[in-house]
Amino acid sequence: MAGKTHNLILVNHAGGQSRQDFAEIAAKIAGIAPEVDVHVAAHDVTSAESGLPEEIWSRPSLTVSFRWPEKFRPKRGLVYAGRPIYKLKQLQIFQKAGLDVPLTIAYEFGRPLARGFWGEHVVMKPTTLETASRGRFTYLLRTEAVGPIAPKLFPPQHPARKGPVLVQRFIDTGEYATSYRVLTLFGEPIMCVLSRAKEKRPPLDAPDDVLLRSQVAANAQDRATNELVAPPDILAYGRKVARAMPGIPLQGIDIIREEGTGRLFVLENNSGGNTWHYSSALAEESRKHITREERMEQFGAWDVAAKVLAERTLRDAR
Repeated sequence: MAGKTHNLILVNHAGGQSRQDFAEIAAKIAGIAPEVDVHVAAHDVTSAESGLPEEIWSRPSLTVSFRWPEKFRPKRGLVYAGRPIYKLKQLQIFQKAGLDVPLTIAYEFGRPLARGFWGEHVVMKPTTLETASRGRFTYLLRTEAVGPIAPKLFPPQHPARKGPVLVQRFIDTGEYATSYRVLTLFGEPIMCVLSRAKEKRPPLDAPDDVLLRSQVAANAQDRATNELVAPPDILAYGRKVARAMPGIPLQGIDIIREEGTGRLFVLENNSGGNTWHYSSALAEESRKHITREERMEQFGAWDVAAKVLAERTLRDAR
């Protein structure tokens, strides 16, 4: 096409995001960077099967895929793609980048924990995909109770035992557990949601069985409220977290604020890319409460996306 000097290939995952979203962002890019030629390719076809014009490959190209692109491989250029990164590895990366993370280990069942080191309470949480989503199987325990109780919570046949179960120092976010999800695209926030538990946390000196039934994860499905918010310090922290993994284009960053101190901690960045909740299948129910349009309008997400994608293409296309 006349005047086109660079290609941007956006990889679409059915259920992960709507092609309409990419088409609308492409129209925005055409208005601010007409030299960038935007194409959308499906994740489950090869480059040869994608229907992309052969002539575009004579130009420098950049491919962006929020999730792993699977079969699609461009014929040239850099690829920025999301990919799952083990939670403990994420926390190590964040800590090396100077970010605050809760003390966390992969728990060895049967091992006692020292209260003097861990504090009075810890959180146990699984890491396998089928058990870790939306705060399921996340428990608050007294530190000295972990040894005897953990095998009962996660017996050998439990699906969570297919992967490591983490123990994490408890960060108290208040009587109603809260967390922030900052969605960033190449480091720029395009959405920020506050999740707050509907259930009040019991007193921390409550019996073990009461603590175990309490809602410690603010994002527990059907047990939390969500609202769009924009605290400047949360957004700034989200930008810092995103910079720790610059190769991951889309990051759904979970941040918590400690009550009393105001200190911010990063829990994870959901690097697999299943966080485009403007149109993802995962967020279909939640869009009944916060609509696609409300999410888009919060920060002008399409304008921000067009700007950062155009800049990244002109900088990194090869």
